[in-house]
Amino acid sequence: MKIMHVIKHSWRSNGHVHVAVDLACAQADAGHEVTFAHAHGSYDDLLRAHGVTIATVPEASTLLDVLRSERALLGVARAARPEVVHAHMMSSAVLAHPVSKVVRAPLVTTMHNSFDSHSWLMRLGTVVVAVSEAERQRLIGRGFPARKVVCVLNGAVASPREALPDDLSIGSLAGPCVVSLCGLHGRKAVGDIITAFSKAQPAAPAWQLNIIGSGPDRDRLEGLARDLGLSASVHFTGPSLTPWRLLEQADVFASASLDEPFGLSLAEARAAGCAVVATAVGGVPEVLEQGRAGQLVPVSAPEAMADVLRRLMTDRDELARWRARARENADYFSVRRMAEDYDRVYQSVVG
Repeated sequence: MKIMHVIKHSWRSNGHVHVAVDLACAQADAGHEVTFAHAHGSYDDLLRAHGVTIATVPEASTLLDVLRSERALLGVARAARPEVVHAHMMSSAVLAHPVSKVVRAPLVTTMHNSFDSHSWLMRLGTVVVAVSEAERQRLIGRGFPARKVVCVLNGAVASPREALPDDLSIGSLAGPCVVSLCGLHGRKAVGDIITAFSKAQPAAPAWQLNIIGSGPDRDRLEGLARDLGLSASVHFTGPSLTPWRLLEQADVFASASLDEPFGLSLAEARAAGCAVVATAVGGVPEVLEQGRAGQLVPVSAPEAMADVLRRLMTDRDELARWRARARENADYFSVRRMAEDYDRVYQSVVG
């Protein structure tokens, strides 16, 4: 099948980018003819190595840019002659919709960020993919037609990105440790993890907290760690292109997100064998098998997270038990399974 992915950019440290890149690589590996249309990014060499064709479509920030981007995407589509156009994020759906009509290919849109105010634009798709069943129900509740909304759980395990050379900018993690892997901005509520760790660490003073990621809240979060007397125990590593090597060094993975359509890092942490504690929001319970593969806590409740962390940090048997639970069935969240699920979605609309 000829597939054209449309995405604004493919810079690292963006979950929707990682999904799109992994999916394109897996589809090319399976024998599909895949074109990846975007402005710029971190993964072009990787995509090419898997046989994906890279096409440049400039970003659109003004009305004139939109027209230029539309014309560029139409040229890409006429050359690629896709049977399916797959748009990731809202701006890509807007660009791809008229182009899909011209080349007579159905448009599939994947809703990566339903919390975005412009997420209603994803209705432009012939079919809209929700990345968890919780997200699917949310979209239907917002008025998306149930008949055109399907669920494909994201895949992150055995990612093609794991073949990238080790990112040596981050050395070995201080341990034993709790790890957070996410953008440093309000929705991720990393401050709740730091607060929870501050309450749990007195019972296990050797433990460390490593925060992997970047974002606008870093200075504020570093200030919080200082105010709590944790400057020597909380480490801000910055982002990594190869976080799996770091997760494999961790004992516990923590997520305090206020909203999370899926949670790629949770699936990655499970595969790495981390004991997981996360807020029960969005698709997180599905990734953690409703609490069987990781412990769920209420949102905005650092005290509840601290109770879980304290048990894991002080009881070796408890830690080993939850690490084993995380590994069980983690392979279900593989990139290959995700690609196969998307194949079925494409087949449902191509006819």
